[in-house]
Amino acid sequence: MIVLHREDKVEKGKINVFCEMVLLSYLNLFVFILVDWPYPWFSIFQTGKEPSRMFIQLLLAIFPAILIAWIIYRSDRHEREKWFPLTLCFFLGMLITIPVMKVQETFYNWGIDDPENLFWVCFNSFLVVAFTEELFKFLALFCFPYWRPFFNEPLDGIIYAVMISMGFALLENVLYAMEFSISTTALRGITAVPAHAVFATMMGYFVGKSKFKTQRKTQGRFLIMGLGIAVLVHGLYDFFIIQEFYDWLILLAIVTLVISIFFAMRMFKEEQEKSATLWQKNHPEETIDESEEIESNP
Repeated sequence: MIVLHREDKVEKGKINVFCEMVLLSYLNLFVFILVDWPYPWFSIFQTGKEPSRMFIQLLLAIFPAILIAWIIYRSDRHEREKWFPLTLCFFLGMLITIPVMKVQETFYNWGIDDPENLFWVCFNSFLVVAFTEELFKFLALFCFPYWRPFFNEPLDGIIYAVMISMGFALLENVLYAMEFSISTTALRGITAVPAHAVFATMMGYFVGKSKFKTQRKTQGRFLIMGLGIAVLVHGLYDFFIIQEFYDWLILLAIVTLVISIFFAMRMFKEEQEKSATLWQKNHPEETIDESEEIESNP
């Protein structure tokens, strides 16, 4: 008798979720080229421009976050989360965008935004931007889904963290679209938005581990690691973008993002495999007797 497991079926034709996420996000750039290249006069999003053009820029701002959220939802193959808590987390991420920007605006009003001063670049990148944003995301993740019964496997840490992060990224991108050109909006769609998903994956990976540890000290250590690593990687990424010492250093932001995607992929794959194992343990009836399958399919 040959036993066929559910995870064996899932593995066939499987495309890694993060590879798929990055590839599909580049559709955003393709749309931008089609729209902006024939119409160079539509390079700035302004009130008074043709409404259809304004709508397209808004679509470019919204599309990447919705796309990534959908891919992450679809990648939870074994015990897919319900729509209500996922949607609530997404809107919770949108909700925290306003206080985050208010905190950042307060710092900027103090005159610390100097891209040619090493201390202020580090302070701005790691504390004002990275720590503030990741702390609010972490608190949203910890205060709502972390303690709920539907958070019932380590993979859920990544799923809910990404949903919160995509809600944040969506509103942030829309607000940027209202101030900057369509090219900036499209560029953020293929860099900043996937970056937020990667930072959330790293945070959710450790938060998910924390949830299912029995010792409080171990739980606390994983929670701190989740927040700390997300802040560190986010801050490093922003450092290369904010600095104005050398133009070529901005390329290191892309290098940082690519390396981060690699590690996030490994984290996600590890938790997916654990999720498959847990599903088989809790649903032994999902195994199929080959003889029964042959009889039903002569």
